[in-house]
Amino acid sequence: MIRNNSQTSSLKFAPGFLAVMSALFLFGLLASSVSAKGEPQLIYEAEGKSSVKDNDYSQGRTRAVGYAFKTALTIALQDLLGGSAYRRNRKSLERILEYPKKYIKQYRFLEFYDSDVEQFSRVKLEVVFFPGAINRALSQLGILASLVKPNTAIVLVNERSLSAETPPDFWDYVPISEVAILQKFLAAGVKVITREKISDMVDENTVFEAMQGDLDAAVDIGLKAKVDIVIVGTAVTTRRGDKNAEGLITVQSNLTLRAVSTTQSVVIAARSDFASVQAEDEFKGELQAFEVVGKKMAVFFLDAMKRYWEPKPQPEVTVGIDDKSDPNPDPEDSELLELSPSSSGSTPSIMEDL
Repeated sequence: MIRNNSQTSSLKFAPGFLAVMSALFLFGLLASSVSAKGEPQLIYEAEGKSSVKDNDYSQGRTRAVGYAFKTALTIALQDLLGGSAYRRNRKSLERILEYPKKYIKQYRFLEFYDSDVEQFSRVKLEVVFFPGAINRALSQLGILASLVKPNTAIVLVNERSLSAETPPDFWDYVPISEVAILQKFLAAGVKVITREKISDMVDENTVFEAMQGDLDAAVDIGLKAKVDIVIVGTAVTTRRGDKNAEGLITVQSNLTLRAVSTTQSVVIAARSDFASVQAEDEFKGELQAFEVVGKKMAVFFLDAMKRYWEPKPQPEVTVGIDDKSDPNPDPEDSELLELSPSSSGSTPSIMEDL
């Protein structure tokens, strides 16, 4: 017999159960709302199934949750790495898959079933992972480095002009300062990927998040572009005073950039600089100012990338795993499982922070 919602009349709830469930439900909704506004996340659904011994369905569900965690993390790794890279690194990835809870931000039950006849428990979860935690583990194992091309970079600048009444969409134009930087990089022998090649793969919101300092967003761009370094930032122009005696105006361009290592998920360089030029009109002044400041910044970041790419002694690769317990450890959700109805069926949106 499979327990389901049709048997709710046989349920007996402990005093205060409904109040606790309501609190957890509201907490789940709040957690979902906060997560939606936060950093990029990896969200997956996965099922887990476990046999039940001596009618201990609580333990059966706990094991099923552990199996679901591992399944969800497997799917996440396959999506991040691609099928061929996942298969190629399968043995190394077992070290990450052995302890999936280390990478889980939160999860919720979508369904759970207990079978008295076949003596098993099955759960279906929605699992939210920390992208940064997974990327750091992949970096420690040396796997991220195999996914990007060495000595490569991409530059993405959000350039705003005085002369433009309506700012164009991010992917619909190529900023002058960005072009100036890329030209310097190419002349120095750095392999670059242009924005046109990734515009269909990367959402502009991800780029804006990277520009605001989100390392996970920058790493996501780097992995999709398959580049070693991601340089992102903003450029704006301002008019400085009125025309001088010669009829020229002064336009100043300010450029702020940071360079992020895709494989190490760290900022390797950051800088703000400006350039002022005099021109007959704003449009010409802006073009010249953006170009000048772009070339200045290119010199700085070329030097920073050169230092970053210099060979360094390689330490022994280890993954920071302290727990030496069961490869499928019981999740710390005993309270949640005890509060779950003993019958099968769908549950409210209960979120559990790990």
